[in-house]
Amino acid sequence: MRHLVTIALLSALPTFSFAHTASPFLLPEVFDSKSDNVSFQSSITVEKFFVPSRNFKTSYQVTSPEGKNEFLNAAAELKKFNIAEFNLTNEGTYRIRTKDAVGNPTKYALVDGHWLRVRPTRPANAAPMQPQANAEQKAPQQANQPPRFVAEDQVPANAKTIQTTNYYIAESFVTKGKPSPIPQVENKGFEFKFLTHPNELYVGESLKAQVLMDGKAVPNLEVDVFKGASSYQPNAKREQPHVKTNAKGEIEIKFNEAGIYLITAAYPEANNDNSKQPATQTYTYSVTVEVTE
Repeated sequence: MRHLVTIALLSALPTFSFAHTASPFLLPEVFDSKSDNVSFQSSITVEKFFVPSRNFKTSYQVTSPEGKNEFLNAAAELKKFNIAEFNLTNEGTYRIRTKDAVGNPTKYALVDGHWLRVRPTRPANAAPMQPQANAEQKAPQQANQPPRFVAEDQVPANAKTIQTTNYYIAESFVTKGKPSPIPQVENKGFEFKFLTHPNELYVGESLKAQVLMDGKAVPNLEVDVFKGASSYQPNAKREQPHVKTNAKGEIEIKFNEAGIYLITAAYPEANNDNSKQPATQTYTYSVTVEVTE
């Protein structure tokens, strides 16, 4: 019997202050439905444990077992998350995916050989920054590290600047009755090509997929795995071992416990060497799956 996840449960999940990159997620109330409709939630999570942190603008694409696409908007747009629903007309597997979701653009400036993230100019009447706010630049152990940020009004007039755009891609799958084949990849943008069915995952087995960028395999890319846990499981281990794609861009994630898992990846991966120009287009991807006994 598959576990149920309700929208109400999400607010009860504990929050933590881990330093993971923010990721979109899409979470249906059930993964194996006997009903004629299903609701789901989308949000940005920083903790990666399905705790809504902030909302983001998106519409949705639902692909039916017959391969037909339905486009819909949220039924409710709240500060921290969206709620939407769709009908399960026929039996089979439905894919839910965010559509046209783009994060806020980020501006970088090349200053003294380093690409620095440009922050808004502080208002003249703003309170002075506390020393700890600049700890990353003032700490003795980082004294030799170059700065990472620059205020807008401090960017040299002749500095080269670029703007980066982050595309959010979150998806999940819901099956009514018997699972059916899922949509093929489009070989466009950042995608996971599932080699095992994402709605047929059991303890002791693995999810296998190939990570692609414009249809080409992405080797040696780190993929993060997180296990959802309720407030009644304060000691549950949420962060699972990372996996990396092989030379063919393939990953294998083995599940030792039943539950809901969030699998995320970013492309290209973050580069700590700010002497190199940032990519103008980046992708943050996630898929939510359920593992059963």
